Amino acid sequence: MKNIGVKLLFVVLGFTIITACGETEEERRAKERARMDSLRKVQQQQIAEEMARLEEENNPESTESNESASEEMKEETAGYSFMENGEYAVQVGAFRSEDKAKGYIAKWSDRNYPSAYTVKIGEEEHGDVWFRVRVGFFGSKEEAANLGAELAKEINSGYWVSKVR
Repeated sequence: MKNIGVKLLFVVLGFTIITACGETEEERRAKERARMDSLRKVQQQQIAEEMARLEEENNPESTESNESASEEMKEETAGYSFMENGEYAVQVGAFRSEDKAKGYIAKWSDRNYPSAYTVKIGEEEHGDVWFRVRVGFFGSKEEAANLGAELAKEINSGYWVSKVR
């Protein structure tokens, strides 16, 4: 009788340990929600890119205005040498939400930084995704640090110089 009780106790204990080691239903749902949110955002971004491409295709005048706007940006940012193939960028923020990161960039639209962008870091399947906000591509770390210091004063925040290439 004692043997049966002991064996039953071990079976119950083993079953409890096995079920406790796996994910809970809530964790599975949260992962699936994060995955579906990420997929939805990617689809929305693809649609927006396609619409922008079609709009640009159908409106040849917009390319002329883009060229003049980029010339204006070069003049306004003459103190810094933004390089298309530069190795450094200034990171000025990191957000869990892509919308917040893009909103942060939108606040700077009046400053006309030519290379403000977001970088997605992390694993979507685990819901551990960060959207880093970066500005520019610079030829040297010093140039990036100079802009970073100026931005830090303007936005009352820190910055980080990252080697991106």
